[in-house]
Amino acid sequence: MNHVRLAVLLTVLFAASPVLADEALDQGKSDFAKLCAPCHGVDAKGHGPEAAKLPKKPVDLTRITERYGRFPEDRVFATISGLDMPEGHGTREMPIWGDVFVSEGVGKSTSVADALRASDDASRRIAGLMRYLETLQGAP
Repeated sequence: MNHVRLAVLLTVLFAASPVLADEALDQGKSDFAKLCAPCHGVDAKGHGPEAAKLPKKPVDLTRITERYGRFPEDRVFATISGLDMPEGHGTREMPIWGDVFVSEGVGKSTSVADALRASDDASRRIAGLMRYLETLQGAP
């Protein structure tokens, strides 16, 4: 399943289940605070405490919709997961969170079932981050 179809599937799933959507948003907010805010800042504007150490300034994540005219779920999913890196990002300084989330889920297991479950969990976490970033669009 490609990342675009997966993002659409998760969006439909969350829309059909408000409880699942709320849990995903909470997880996304928590993941953002822990994983993204060090570089992008708690306000997501690119001024996190680690930003000064990076050769390229982190982007302002509150202006994604402004840059694209709509919130580009497929592009955001691909960027977070590491499936597609835009040229403007330069080198892959941003961790590939999809790989991190899958590794956390699989651990030392070699089971295909565990790998598939970890992949699904990683996709849900990425979708939660997407939902959280979407709530930040147009933030003052």
